[in-house]
Amino acid sequence: MDDGVLKLIKPEVLELEGYSVAAPAHTIKLNQNESPYELPAAIKEAFVDRLRSAAWSRYPSQVPGDLCERLRETLGLPTGIDVLVGNGSNELIQTLLMATIERGAGTIIPVPTFSLYALVARVLGAALIEVPLNEDLTFGTDRILDAATRSRAKLIILCRPNNPTGTVIPIDGVKRLAERTGALVVVDEAYHDFAADNVLPLLFDHENLVILRTFSKAMRAAGLRIGYLLGHAALVKQLTKAMLPFNVSLMAREAALAILRNKNLLQEGIEEIIEGREALFQELAAIKGITPFSSQANFICFRTQVSAKALYEALLERGILIRDVSGYSMLADCLRVSVGTPEENRAFITALEAIMEEA
Repeated sequence: MDDGVLKLIKPEVLELEGYSVAAPAHTIKLNQNESPYELPAAIKEAFVDRLRSAAWSRYPSQVPGDLCERLRETLGLPTGIDVLVGNGSNELIQTLLMATIERGAGTIIPVPTFSLYALVARVLGAALIEVPLNEDLTFGTDRILDAATRSRAKLIILCRPNNPTGTVIPIDGVKRLAERTGALVVVDEAYHDFAADNVLPLLFDHENLVILRTFSKAMRAAGLRIGYLLGHAALVKQLTKAMLPFNVSLMAREAALAILRNKNLLQEGIEEIIEGREALFQELAAIKGITPFSSQANFICFRTQVSAKALYEALLERGILIRDVSGYSMLADCLRVSVGTPEENRAFITALEAIMEEA
């Protein structure tokens, strides 16, 4: 292609590397923090039954009111808090930044974290301010607060539990940022089902707080692309203007409703993942040359004394696909593994032990 046409692309886009996830051949997949458990057949059957009687030839509702109301009931949301549903939480991240960020707007992002935040912020021309985590990958709330205050940041984006580290900023830290800065504080709680607590109680008293959640992790619906945003009604009304119409498909809406109606069927799987995470942490800690970080998500980040890329490849040769996060800030010698079934976890540990013994 003639390079001349590329002059039509924004410089901010030309400078970026696009978001991508490698998908090499594998036997065991532990790289994308998905649930290792498929949705129960009862939920799938209820979903399919609803689809049979639905009008596929018509546009879905512009606002999926029945899904929003079901979420309100499930979460016990008071009057004044609204729900915005999207095509996965990724769309909501994009919508949120499009509605709030203009060129040069100060945007605080602790790093390392989910790379999509910075990608979208840079496309929009934000003045991105990256605040490194502590050496042990915990959050330095005071440094985040200081950076936000000095820069008069418009937006602070927090992933809680954080991807790819699994660590959490304390609830009190989120509260301090909401109360002591003029910024909109966005908390991505994609992994909240696996954590000890969540920030939802803070939302009721803080108009400048927004929460993002997804059906892709604990709700076992990554392939259906369903996410939702929680915020004060006046703010959500404005965010809706930046969202494309009819963004939630008939299938996504009906799937989410079927899941919420049968949410009790998923709790055992969540508990098994938490138990598997704790067991996996202990087994990783027992391997010489491996140092895992404590996690409240459905994955564990760990340091390796051998080359992270070489270890990733060695596992892949054995059919085990995990995530190479060594390109992230502060994680040059790290990999991340999703919690799988007990059998998958055992296969991963067995392979890792053998590789490290040979190293």
